[in-house]
Amino acid sequence: MADITPYQISISDSQIQDLKARLALAKFPDELDQAGWDLGAPLNDVKRLAAYWKDSYDWRKAEAELNKFPQFTTSIQADGFDPLKVHFLYRKSSVENAIPLLFVHGWPGSFHEGLNIFDKLVDGDGTKNPAFDVVIISLPNYGFSEGVKKRGFAMEQYAEVCNKLMLKLGYGEYVTQGGTASWNHARNT
Repeated sequence: MADITPYQISISDSQIQDLKARLALAKFPDELDQAGWDLGAPLNDVKRLAAYWKDSYDWRKAEAELNKFPQFTTSIQADGFDPLKVHFLYRKSSVENAIPLLFVHGWPGSFHEGLNIFDKLVDGDGTKNPAFDVVIISLPNYGFSEGVKKRGFAMEQYAEVCNKLMLKLGYGEYVTQGGTASWNHARNT
């Protein structure tokens, strides 16, 4: 597995303080009476979320939980684009002949969508539920994967990056799971 580097999430204290300072300085717009959700997120909900992130959210606790999962990065180049540092979670099953599975998150979303099933899929239950070698990718432009620097990166390039990742991990054949929102978004961009 050349060019694959273990990864740990490590957001600096200065980045966290910067976010809290920007949230404290946020200027919220006025809202039409009884706007509801049909005009976007209601202002009270946005203010509540901003206050939660500023005053209550414990990033260090979340970071420690995320870092319990085996994470990696690698460089992958889609044709016509610069190489991208791609973040992914990966665990091989201890079960012989486990099925390689690529989990692709939806849009908007992140690798976090696959965390609840990660361990359950790796070893199966030895009877009717198969075991998988699980790969959960952070698609380029999302999470801890690098973003592209030019226009035109669409469904074909996302698929190319996913396939190249699986090939790099040694899988010529594999199954994949992807939310329809992720492919609908890619198709419409």
